[in-house]
Amino acid sequence: MRNKILIYGITGQDGSYLAKCYLDNNFIVHGISRKKRGWNTNLKKIRIENKLKVFKINQNYQVLHKILKNNYKYIVFLGGQSSVINSFYELEEETFESQIIPLQIILENLKKQKRNKTKFMFSSSSEIFGYQKKIKLNDESEKKPQSPYALSKLIGYEIVKSYREMFNLKTFSIIFFNHESILRNKNFIFKKISNYIKNKRFSKKIEVGNVNVIRDWGSSEEYMELIYKILNDKNINDYVLATGKSIKLKKVIEYFFMKKNLNYQNYIKVNKKYFRKYDINENYADISKIKKKLNLFPKKNIKDLVDQFLNYDNQ
Repeated sequence: MRNKILIYGITGQDGSYLAKCYLDNNFIVHGISRKKRGWNTNLKKIRIENKLKVFKINQNYQVLHKILKNNYKYIVFLGGQSSVINSFYELEEETFESQIIPLQIILENLKKQKRNKTKFMFSSSSEIFGYQKKIKLNDESEKKPQSPYALSKLIGYEIVKSYREMFNLKTFSIIFFNHESILRNKNFIFKKISNYIKNKRFSKKIEVGNVNVIRDWGSSEEYMELIYKILNDKNINDYVLATGKSIKLKKVIEYFFMKKNLNYQNYIKVNKKYFRKYDINENYADISKIKKKLNLFPKKNIKDLVDQFLNYDNQ
């Protein structure tokens, strides 16, 4: 009998790539989506929309209880409201509700059904660390969330850890640093820059926010391939997943324009209205644990990521 995986948040960039990975490995893939419009856009882009089953949930968590009666080998939580900025304003309540309520339902179901063989992974975020200057961050580093979104991810992280320690469940978290892909929408900076260059909209400069932020950027597609290997490993542990190499956004933008032999300074305009009040100026990842324990680490660098965006035709 084929194994099953449930991906909560299957229609985002990570969920879509993870679904493809498990389909390629002959799994039955079920997913959960909160989106109303364009929910299958990413699944269509990578041509898997007809190869899996997607359940729709919109604050109707009774449906989730029914879904969890399936015998899943793996359950991966990649869902919830994911905008840091919106978590301060109109979506603050939704940020917590969409992360914590379904998480608790899933873990309680695993506990009550004594599903000790089911592995559960929670997607946490480097935002939980806040701004700690040049400190390399790992799962044992101090947590200082600076947004409702970051706090929701930290609460989820601690809940997952507690269920592992108290009830001996196979639950763990991956603390993701920034990662991008061609499945991002046009408002994200990588897609915004690549579309501007490919469409040659040079009559008007492109407006951007703070180009001096420093981040560790990786590939969503590659990260999901690593998640497949992490879930397949017999050990259960929390890990930071990143490239281990941070870079200033200004340098990334320069790479984009250099690929087309253009000087980015002629096309970029910094507009302070796009600056984020509570933005983290810089972060750095310590990936020694995942390299030592699992011998896993991303191989794609920032230039590979830039190439992927510029070589992709679909806008």
